[in-house]
Amino acid sequence: MKTVTFPITSEEILLKCIPQRMPIVMVDCLLSYNEAFVSAGLLIKTENIFTENDALQEPGLIEHMAQTVALHTGFGYYLKKETAPTGYIGSISGLKINRLPKINEHITTEATILHEFAGVTLVDIVSKSKDEIIASGQMKTVIAKQ
Repeated sequence: MKTVTFPITSEEILLKCIPQRMPIVMVDCLLSYNEAFVSAGLLIKTENIFTENDALQEPGLIEHMAQTVALHTGFGYYLKKETAPTGYIGSISGLKINRLPKINEHITTEATILHEFAGVTLVDIVSKSKDEIIASGQMKTVIAKQ
């Protein structure tokens, strides 16, 4: 297994862990990882395709949350020196967006794995700016059949 130090900000490593490519990449750092948890971050930039009215809009925030979950799966494959699979959002429930993050704000998202079986992952997910919860809910992701 590879030895890693967090945070991981290498675009090369991050892109090996998620299927998205620019301009859809909505994670810029992997803050922590273990079998039951992942934390990732994103600095909201003006050039982000999901920004409007000086804030990251709902689709961008949801995509950031989904890519945080994808990082959990993909980084596990990266550690085993295997290619990360493609996946998609299966469902979102109980999503609550308290506010949208502004340009130049750094957000972090934490996903706690509740269940992971047969390519389906269910997580509790919380996005924060500093200590303020800006969004939360549950998300189910599914690995695409190869």
